[in-house]
Amino acid sequence: MTRGWWLAAGAAAAAMLAGSQAIGSGDPGPLIDYVTSHALHPIDRAALAAGRVGIVKPRAPEAVRYLDWRLLNGLDAGAAVTEQLATPCCGDWQDLTGVWTEARRAVPGVSDVYWISTERRGPDYTAIPTCFGDAFTTAAATLKARIAAHGTSSTWVRAWVDGQDAVFEACSKPGVVLPALDPAAPAWLRADRLYQQAALALYDGRLADAERTFAAIGRDASSPWQKLAPYLQARTIQRAALTTRDPAAFARAHGAIATLAAAPEGTYGKSEVGRMQQVLDYSEHPAALRDRLDQALNAKAAAPDIAVKFKDYWSLSADRLDKPEAADWIATLGSRNRAEGLAHADERWQATRRNAWLIAALSLAAREDAAATRLAEAAEHVPATDPAWLTARYHLLRLNVGRAPDAALRGQVDAILARDDLTPSDRNIFLAVRAQLATSLADFAAHALRQPYCTPGVATCLDFDAGIALTQLGHRGRDWAGFGDDARMLIDRLPLADRLALGRMDMLPPELRLDLALTNFTRAVLLRNDTAVDETARALVTLLPQVRGDWQRILRTAPGPDKRFATLFVMAKIPSLRTDLEGYARPYGTERSFGGYWSDWLVRVPRAMPAPAFRPAWLYVPASWQNRSAGEEPPPADIACDGKCGSPFPARIAPFAGPLQPAALRERSAFRTAADLPKGIAGGTTLWEEALAYVAAHPRDPRAGEALYRLNRVGRWGGNHNQLSRRAFRLLHARYPGTIWAKRSPFYYD
Repeated sequence: MTRGWWLAAGAAAAAMLAGSQAIGSGDPGPLIDYVTSHALHPIDRAALAAGRVGIVKPRAPEAVRYLDWRLLNGLDAGAAVTEQLATPCCGDWQDLTGVWTEARRAVPGVSDVYWISTERRGPDYTAIPTCFGDAFTTAAATLKARIAAHGTSSTWVRAWVDGQDAVFEACSKPGVVLPALDPAAPAWLRADRLYQQAALALYDGRLADAERTFAAIGRDASSPWQKLAPYLQARTIQRAALTTRDPAAFARAHGAIATLAAAPEGTYGKSEVGRMQQVLDYSEHPAALRDRLDQALNAKAAAPDIAVKFKDYWSLSADRLDKPEAADWIATLGSRNRAEGLAHADERWQATRRNAWLIAALSLAAREDAAATRLAEAAEHVPATDPAWLTARYHLLRLNVGRAPDAALRGQVDAILARDDLTPSDRNIFLAVRAQLATSLADFAAHALRQPYCTPGVATCLDFDAGIALTQLGHRGRDWAGFGDDARMLIDRLPLADRLALGRMDMLPPELRLDLALTNFTRAVLLRNDTAVDETARALVTLLPQVRGDWQRILRTAPGPDKRFATLFVMAKIPSLRTDLEGYARPYGTERSFGGYWSDWLVRVPRAMPAPAFRPAWLYVPASWQNRSAGEEPPPADIACDGKCGSPFPARIAPFAGPLQPAALRERSAFRTAADLPKGIAGGTTLWEEALAYVAAHPRDPRAGEALYRLNRVGRWGGNHNQLSRRAFRLLHARYPGTIWAKRSPFYYD
């Protein structure tokens, strides 16, 4: 019997959920971040605060690039400046609204609120921010005070929460009204309700109503909100000016700000006067404001509100042709048109002789560019004391690898790696460079491991869950380590004998030796190399003990059909097995929780099928396939810096591995799958058909029923070549109908 597509879809969803709960479980894991272009980790922030630029990343956020500009030009930075500029300016509202949603849970009977929209729909599919973080922190603090004074079970506290919920509902919805207030409400609640009324009117765009209400609060000496009212009234008048763009409204706003500025020291909101004036200038006099901001941002001493100033500066500069120099450098460094960006950066470098412009030109230069040799010569003369030195050395290596003698380049990289002031990101980059210069397998192994940014307890992982990432990492002492993208590529291009030798090296974490052992085992089976099968099985007894009995059976079975079936039997238990680290995922948890998809390996192939090639280098680079349209050519593989340092560092096979490539390529003729069959070419025999044939010929084998159950699953989740699922299902139910394996296989899949 067959089951429809809806069951298959449900099973796939269930498998995905199971994989997400059992970390990894053999499903292809997320990406590991070895090179970061952000400065989110305390180590990176500390380095920048100390004036160490590291390798400048053109992919970094604009504010971080501006921080690089300051350091490259000898302007002050420090911890406070770094913290401001390295902290993302936007997207943090969820955490700030969470302060309120968590605080309100202290009141019995309120319904849970998990998310509050802070924006209203604007024209042309835009969104207009309405409510900001300070509103939620103020609300949370006020609720805490009201609970302390009146108790969580107070009817009036509950009424206060209902009113505040309505206020925040108005952040995204028009026409919201406050709940009716009981005439018997106490004075404190009536005062708070007036404040809520003003806030709701402000969010709803009824600015005249909001202004009048804030003014009334300011006249009420008994209101706990009186001290805030003048500032909020001025902000409301300012918002009216920005909304109407009327000259008279701007004049009123300037007057309100001037009144606030003249208020006694300590008046609430007086410290915001400069920012409020800047907001008006942004709309009224953008060019003049940009020039003032440029002067302030290029002063040696950093402004206290440097991040706020930079945000407006960049907004006023980014789309203009006549950018001020700092904005010009930031934009040129991140230029999408490499040739135009290089020409401009080179012209500015020759005109100014500022090393910041040399760095921009180097970041955009490729080996074939006419300016590359001249720029490399200039990079040679950047002194070691200059903040630009490390970036200059990286690009010098990038331009010289393959041209200059490897021995000289190895010495340069070794000297850099001997430093104790490299961030993990920069150390990982130079390790990748050094691995491409390795003279032996041991030399390569000594430089193959990278320290990831995504580790438990460090909330600096981008785009994925840190816990799942551990399926690709291993323990190195108290830290974590994984193979770099460049290392994974080279390992996959080694012959089996060299991969086996690498797997014996104790310097590698056991988890990574497991990954090597499983991919080596798969290769050994496909190559019919029983010696290698036994070596990997012997290691896997310890490395993957969940199926220890299967490894031990392989070891005690003599070469021949029985041993062959023993290897296929265990392979049917581990869906994520692959011949390469690219595409492989580590099995995790119990054997029943192993997830992923089986490969449909061909053991006999049609004559017309071409020999397989190495996996392309771009597959090993996380950023190389992201945001790419179907059919679009992949960008050049940058296996050293993941495309974050500018022009790519060319993928290169280490010198020791060059002579090994022909042997590795010959082995790959045994690593073909049914999915590799070109269109119009059919036939071939798979590994799983070989297992099915063995079971058919050995009906008394105690593993036969279980093997057929597993082959049915392989057919469902592994290509189903020549209707493997149907054939395994029928044989299982014909021969072993009363077994647990038949009961677990109520369907087959076409």
